[in-house]
Amino acid sequence: MIRAKFTCQQNILNHETQTATVILTPVTNSATEENLTFWKYTPAGQIELQITNPAASAQFSLGTDYYVDFTPV
Repeated sequence: MIRAKFTCQQNILNHETQTATVILTPVTNSATEENLTFWKYTPAGQIELQITNPAASAQFSLGTDYYVDFTPV
């Protein structure tokens, strides 16, 4: 498993399609020692999600950090 730490930068609902676009970027090196460690190994990138479940998209708050785990299947 690989763990990364990302910050929610955008959560915009398209009212016509009821689809939310959520964009997360790696944490910056300025907030905490933990963020500095994550930033050292993942200084750039982006995760973009299209979410059609309002309950799921509502869980992403602007400026909030999230752990992202990548596990092979």
